[in-house]
Parts: sequence; structure tokens; C-alpha cells
Amino acid sequence: MVQDRGRYGTVVDLTTGSSALKLDGGGYCCETVPFALAFAEHGGRPVVVHRTDWNRLDVTDLASGEVLTARDSRDGGEDDAEYDLDYFHGALSLSPDGTRVYDGGWVWQPWGMPAVWSLTAWLRENPYESEDGPSRAVYPEVSEWNRPVVWIDDGRIAVYDRGDAGSGTVHVLDPTSIELRSPGVRWIKAVATFPWPVGDFGFFTDGEHLLIADEAGLQGVDITGGQRVFAIDGFRPARQDRHTGTLIQVGGADARLWTPPRWTARAG
Repeated sequence: MVQDRGRYGTVVDLTTGSSALKLDGGGYCCETVPFALAFAEHGGRPVVVHRTDWNRLDVTDLASGEVLTARDSRDGGEDDAEYDLDYFHGALSLSPDGTRVYDGGWVWQPWGMPAVWSLTAWLRENPYESEDGPSRAVYPEVSEWNRPVVWIDDGRIAVYDRGDAGSGTVHVLDPTSIELRSPGVRWIKAVATFPWPVGDFGFFTDGEHLLIADEAGLQGVDITGGQRVFAIDGFRPARQDRHTGTLIQVGGADARLWTPPRWTARAG
């Protein structure tokens, strides 16, 4: 349980109902972003990725309470200062195989700056991977943050950016394809972009298409060009089960479900 656009949260052990971990994401500009948090596995053990300051993430082993990303010099010394990002961590989500982290954060002044890096490298090789590691790359071509995003599969992420005068764009990113741009900035490549009107909607997937839940219902969209390939009228889900892919719409005392015909269970 976390307070989006807030500072605090708690991880609850559902088997006992007790608190397993208290979270403090820091108070600086916390009202601008969801609480950065994602569950993952490392070495067969449950871990949680969470914000511990506006510009810092850590990973904690839920069984032992050990911080797995402790930095050697996190004492305010000069060696550590070079890793202090000018980056406000936002909503986190894991790739379907659980090996990469997507961060929907922002930078001054103010500008959306999605970032992706390797969770595996972060936990096995380099505790600074989330800050400036070799696998970390950004996509500066969106202007906003806190907009819909979904991993289609391990190699494609759909990100929405709202433009001016009621226009918007879907950017389909390939987190496995990175190019080095001067001065030493690693950019995530976009494999497709297409326009999409501004509205109140959510992003989901069936593992192949982008599924957009809008006022009319659920639309299945081809991510290579943005064409609608199918629709379920009146079905506007708010949640998706990562294991079964089932989309869930709840209204009053009723619930409506739809499960994609093909689905591969996702990590987390």
C-alpha cells in the first residue's frame, strides 16, 4: 500500500496481515509522481524496488530486510556526489521476463524522461546501474510523464505522450536497442510512432497488440502503424492480471472479464 503523489507506503505480508517493510520515498516534489514501486524476484526470493529519495531507488529483500543495492559511499562524500541524479523517479514497471525496469520519471525543467535499465546487472554487478550504469538508457522524445505505458513484450514498450491542441502520440520503444548520442547519453530507439487523440484511457496488452481502454470500450491496436484491428464495445477495464492476462472491469456489484486467447505469464 502506497500513497501515490505522496511520501509513504507499506509492504504487507498477506499471509499474516503484518507489515513487512515501511517505505519512505522522500518529500521533495513527491506530489508530482506515483510512488515508485515494483515487485520482482532475485535468486528465487521476493524483492521490492522502491524510491528512497526523489532521485534514488533501492531494492530490498523482503525476507531478510537487506538492502541489495547499498552503495559503498552513500555518506554525502565527494565520490558519491557524482551519482546524484537530477531525475525524479516515477512509476515503475518490469519487463514481462522480469529482467528490466521501466521508470516513468522526469527532469527539470520539467520534462518527461522515461528510462530503462537491467535489473539483473543492478543486483548482480553494479549498485549504481539505476543511475549511470551501462544498461541505463533514456527516451527524451516525450514531454510529459504520468501518462499510460505498457510493456507489449520484452522488446517493446508503448508510451503515450500528450501534445498540444488535443493531439497525442504513441511511442513504441525497443529497450534492447540503444544508441550512444553525444555527450555520452544512451538513447532508447523508437521502432514506431503514431497519433492518438487525447482522452481518459488506459494501456494494456495481449502480448501482441496495444489494448487501449477508452470511453467507447477496448480497442486492439497494431503497434507497427496504429491501426485498430479489433474492438470490444463497452468494455473498459481498469486492471490486468499479470499471470493470466485477464482484463477486469468492475462497476457497482458487477465485474466483467476478458482473457486474451494467447498469453504468457509475466514476472512480478
